[in-house]
Amino acid sequence: MKITFVCTGNTCRSPMLQAMFADYARKVGFKCETDSAGMCGGGSPFNPKTVNVLAARGIKAEGESKLFDDRLAAESDYVFTMSESQRDDLKKRYPTLCVECLSALCGHEIDDPYGKGQEDYDATGELFEDLLAPVLEFVEAAEKKKTSPDKKD
Repeated sequence: MKITFVCTGNTCRSPMLQAMFADYARKVGFKCETDSAGMCGGGSPFNPKTVNVLAARGIKAEGESKLFDDRLAAESDYVFTMSESQRDDLKKRYPTLCVECLSALCGHEIDDPYGKGQEDYDATGELFEDLLAPVLEFVEAAEKKKTSPDKKD
């Protein structure tokens, strides 16, 4: 199973959440592959402030941004976006893709800390801490639905 997190440029939010969720899944024994991508851009290093947030949690993160493309769409079982417009765009481009905005789990879109201070990145990391279990619960519930027989009488 592959879970992919998507934001605008894949330098701040999605790599942060991807690394945090991968660490969380490993700790709770949930087997999955994780990835992250952006709606635009690609080829830029992860933001140093994102790397700082992860380092404070003992998570090493390095890499560069990439664009969400057909290959990643085909590989991903679940995709989580930071905004509803990102979700809507991906649903339009890939109608069979299981894509959900994180706002469905926390009641609001995830603000982009790009161009802001370290405290904004830290706050995003704290918000993501609170989303780790709900993301896992969403995936587990969706998987259970897939394997449960319909009870039509």
